[in-house]
Amino acid sequence: MGQVELVYHNRLPNCPGKSCVGLLVTFPPNASTPPHRHAGASLSALVLEGTVLNKMNDGPTHVIGAGGTFFEAPGCHHKVSANYSTTEPAKIFATLVVDTEVVDKGGIEALVVIDEEYRV
Repeated sequence: MGQVELVYHNRLPNCPGKSCVGLLVTFPPNASTPPHRHAGASLSALVLEGTVLNKMNDGPTHVIGAGGTFFEAPGCHHKVSANYSTTEPAKIFATLVVDTEVVDKGGIEALVVIDEEYRV
């Protein structure tokens, strides 16, 4: 699984009860994240380095290189999230708009809700 680092958490004064959260996700070579959702958040992501595999809901699997982006609507099922390379790391920067309460109660760990059958 990738390493997740909180870059910022800003409460949105024009959207009471909502926050904007920035996460830097680093995938080592050949790493992946199990199928998951993002706690009701809207998510926009930018691939900073490397190439990632991305499949959402029942859509096709996409290969997204550095400079590419993707969006996840609230409730989206992120079925494949992986580093395409077996030798090079990949990094993405994700911006989430989420209920502030989710982050306040569960921290950034609450933003990636792994499918139950994949939880350790």
